[in-house]
Amino acid sequence: MVSLPRAIQGVIIFTTVFGVVFLWEVYPLLPAFVFDFVAIGWVCFVVDSFLTFFRPRASYALGLVLAVLAMAVSLPQPEHYALIEGGDVAAAATLFIGTGAEVLIIILVAYYFIASRKEDPWAWPGAESPA
Repeated sequence: MVSLPRAIQGVIIFTTVFGVVFLWEVYPLLPAFVFDFVAIGWVCFVVDSFLTFFRPRASYALGLVLAVLAMAVSLPQPEHYALIEGGDVAAAATLFIGTGAEVLIIILVAYYFIASRKEDPWAWPGAESPA
């Protein structure tokens, strides 16, 4: 289970770095106040990336929340599907790569928390106490 935290850390850092490409792409398309909210979300990913080095479990939980929020905001937007149908390859690739990274964060973090809970006998109700 040593490689799983590294994989989660890598995907969170990748999402943050890829966010720069996303911000560069959406800057001319969004109104200023919407772009500000998107940039604040990216700053939260930057904080999460730094947090992976100091408080990994907290970082994974924050990454899970940020990934779910990003998916909840992104997927219902009809403009995203219009970009794909319109044939804009760069925008579609950005959407697919970003969504894929978010899905990967959700899956890996959920698996990590379930697996780490199974390893800790104190985590399950009814576990025998060593006293």
